[in-house]
Amino acid sequence: MNTSVNSSVAPVPPNNDDGLLGAALLGAARVSRWLARIGGAMMLVCAILVTLDVVVRAAFKVTYFESFELSTYAFAIATALGLSYALVSRAHIRIEVLYMLLPARRRGWVDLFAYVVLAVCALTLLYWSAQLVLGNYQSGARSNSSLSLPLVIPQGIWLVGLAWFALLSVLYALLGLRLCLRGRPEQAHRQLGVASLEEEIEANVTRKSSP
Repeated sequence: MNTSVNSSVAPVPPNNDDGLLGAALLGAARVSRWLARIGGAMMLVCAILVTLDVVVRAAFKVTYFESFELSTYAFAIATALGLSYALVSRAHIRIEVLYMLLPARRRGWVDLFAYVVLAVCALTLLYWSAQLVLGNYQSGARSNSSLSLPLVIPQGIWLVGLAWFALLSVLYALLGLRLCLRGRPEQAHRQLGVASLEEEIEANVTRKSSP
């Protein structure tokens, strides 16, 4: 059983006849890359805060930076911001028991089905998350800590990441549907499908050779 787990495979550029949708997805891939970097930077800052908290607690017997609470928010936000980059770089894990046995035309339709299901799940997650954030905003809920932070602030940023992921999921599903209905399921497979071994090797070589 093979799985696709490489997060460094770049999105396949659209053809000229992909129009505004293809161009929008390329722009979205750049935005998603920066969102992932922001999420990674947040985790780095949290690591520093946790380290400082440990040192201060050992030296002065107090907790000053509230690193546990802040790292909880940062982890949730970084995860939400990274979902879209995992999508555009085709890094979400897919089990390939029968997938690799299918011809390219059949794989394109399977990829389309996968993206439609992903879009439905992303939209469902977005809906219920929005209900949670809206409820906390209306009730003025705050964290049960010395920070007493309004929960709508970290949850709102978290919701933005989920909304961006849901939007990209829908756009990729529409791209796959468009290609398949126009008789180009092979191209749908190239742009949406599991990255091949050659693509993963090329991506790793490119990353190692870049300054």
